[in-house]
Amino acid sequence: IARRSAGDFKGAYDAHKVASDSFENIGDHARAVISLMDAGIDLAAIGDVSSASKVLEPAIKSSVGVESRDVDLLERVVAKEGEARISLASLYWANNQKQKAETLLGDACVRLDQLESDSANRKSAKKQSNNKSNEGAGRIQMKIEDLGYGIDDVIPQGGEISCSRFKNEKFLDDVVRWPKQLKDQAKLLQKFS
Repeated sequence: IARRSAGDFKGAYDAHKVASDSFENIGDHARAVISLMDAGIDLAAIGDVSSASKVLEPAIKSSVGVESRDVDLLERVVAKEGEARISLASLYWANNQKQKAETLLGDACVRLDQLESDSANRKSAKKQSNNKSNEGAGRIQMKIEDLGYGIDDVIPQGGEISCSRFKNEKFLDDVVRWPKQLKDQAKLLQKFS
């Protein structure tokens, strides 16, 4: 996050690539894919269509096959996949590759809508379960974001991310922290697609 926030997208790419390789080496494929998609988003922020697509296209494909018993982690993978698809679609749109951009955007919206629906259903079921039983009352549930630090970039989960949120500048600034160039490209994509 620090390198990306400082505008050092090449440094951020290098750090995310090392993280991806390290996660893969220890068998954590989900986090490896998240880090690889972040590396590709860093290249998209630079505006390097060729390099970004060489990283993001296989990363996006491999994200679909990620398996885990950790539902929150799977939500993070799908959310990052949506962000990666929209960043690459924005880059393609800006470089007059309209068909590729529209396909990626459509796929991102379908996946993010499904994530949103699944998350809402799980939250509803959990709420109903909690109403039937007071087990766990008084326990504090913490998330990684509550700690103020983590090994991953902040990734919105189900209920926190949707295709329409990528039209919101505050979301692009505060949540996914995209640079101006990528935000401008995303606005063009959303406006004309």
